[in-house]
Amino acid sequence: MWQKIISIINEHEKFVITSHTNPDCDALGSELALAAHLRAMGKSVLIMNSDPVPPTCWFIDRKNKAKRFHKNSRHLHKLDEAEVVIVVDVSGWERIGRVGDKLAQTKSFKICIDHHPDPIDFADVAVIDTSAAAAAELIYSLLVEMGATFTPRMAQALYAGILTDTGGFRFPKTSPKTHQIIADLIGHGADPLHIYKQVYEQSSLARTRVKGYLLSNIETAADGQIAYYSISQKTLKEHNIAFGHLNGFAGLGHEIRKVRVTIYCVEASPNRIKISLRSDGSVTINQIAMEYGGGGHPSAAGASTEGQLDEIVAGLVDKATLLLEKAAAEAAEAEAAEVATTEAEAEAAEVAEAAEVAEEAVTTSP
Repeated sequence: MWQKIISIINEHEKFVITSHTNPDCDALGSELALAAHLRAMGKSVLIMNSDPVPPTCWFIDRKNKAKRFHKNSRHLHKLDEAEVVIVVDVSGWERIGRVGDKLAQTKSFKICIDHHPDPIDFADVAVIDTSAAAAAELIYSLLVEMGATFTPRMAQALYAGILTDTGGFRFPKTSPKTHQIIADLIGHGADPLHIYKQVYEQSSLARTRVKGYLLSNIETAADGQIAYYSISQKTLKEHNIAFGHLNGFAGLGHEIRKVRVTIYCVEASPNRIKISLRSDGSVTINQIAMEYGGGGHPSAAGASTEGQLDEIVAGLVDKATLLLEKAAAEAAEAEAAEVATTEAEAEAAEVAEAAEVAEEAVTTSP
């Protein structure tokens, strides 16, 4: 699984590691842990993303190892000099943003390590495992295969990635392997209480009030099966909070009983809407994200698109409603087929039983 990537790493010296726009703890934790091991091997490594580290992830990058791309960055020459680009937790240049546009033009060898089911169209070598609960699981596996020595900082970064991408170890892809990895990371110095507090208990007052605003403005559709909510640039300014501080609100709708699909939209800038979609696992919602140029998991997906906030939200609600109606029709059809099969099996059993009785009567008659 990893041998080709390990050979490429061993044969080269200059690396750039990147991930998707608006990086989360899984993306950043994966980048930071992999970069730490490569540096320990004596490699030159630059982590560069299109967007800054969000406040919820500051604690895993205290030394500011993850750089933000901008045209005047003093690190830009390293993008051109890189021999190998490693892309984690995303599988397309368009979702990497501006740094992706730059890296796509370089002659470097491209590696992709991801757990999303999106198509790959840019990598020379890719390891895609959609059964993994987080990209950090895959990076852990790669580092183990390479014989890495896990420092407490590396363990903390990977733990944070897995914690957040599994929704606190409750999403469907959380597996026994997930918990085995977590146990090993704790053994290498990851502190569960410290990490939990850093991720979930460090909100500013402004962010907490925005959460209250969103909760107060949740609406439902499809007989309560869809929860949807959004926030505009105007409201963000009124609450004096930046777009980058809004991670972690995509699942608020699932706190409501009966909700199967949650739609959360943010006006990141005028006419630019960030879409977050969540499902309870009973329906697949990444196909909706793909219609807006995004992607993701069957039960957690997103996209960024142009348009008016209200129109985008209304369109998403319509698409989610059709998706639920289709799922209901398919479930009804499957149930009818099952009933028909059961009835046919019962009728066949009755015929067989009658034949058996008749045969028995013939053999016992004088």
